[in-house]
Amino acid sequence: MSSGGEMKEDCHGWAARDPSGLLSPYKFGRRAVGSDDVSLKITHCGVCYADVVWTKNKLGDSKYPVVPGHEIAGIVQEVGSNVHHFKVGDHVGVGTYIDSCRDCEYCGMYMDIYCSKGVVSTFNSIDADGMVTKGGYSSYIVVHER
Repeated sequence: MSSGGEMKEDCHGWAARDPSGLLSPYKFGRRAVGSDDVSLKITHCGVCYADVVWTKNKLGDSKYPVVPGHEIAGIVQEVGSNVHHFKVGDHVGVGTYIDSCRDCEYCGMYMDIYCSKGVVSTFNSIDADGMVTKGGYSSYIVVHER
C-alpha cells in the first residue's frame, strides 16, 4: 500500500477481460505481506484446463479480469514476522487453494481442502481482504505460509 492508502500496482500478469479467454498484459496490486504471509517471485506456472474454463467463464461466475494459474513455483522474496517454516531464497510451490479458516475441525487436522467455512482458491475467489484473488500468470504472489 502506498502512504495514501492506495494499493501499489506493481504486479505484472496476464488476464482475460471477457469470455473470449484471450489473455493480455495486466498490471495490478497484491495485498501487503502480513505477519503470517509469504511473498514469492513466480518463476513457473503450469497450464491447466481449469485456467481455460475460468478465463472463458464456462461455469458462469468468473470475476473479470481473471488472472489464472494455480500450479505455481517460485522463490520466497519476503516473509512476515510470524513465519517460521520459510525463509527468503527458499524454493516453494502454491497449489489450488491459498487460504482457509484454520479454525474448523478439518483445518485443525491440516485437511484445509475440506474447510467447513470454505477455502480461498488461488484465483477468481474472494480473499480475506475482500479482493478477488489473482493467480500464477503473474510476477509474484502473497499467500498465508500454511
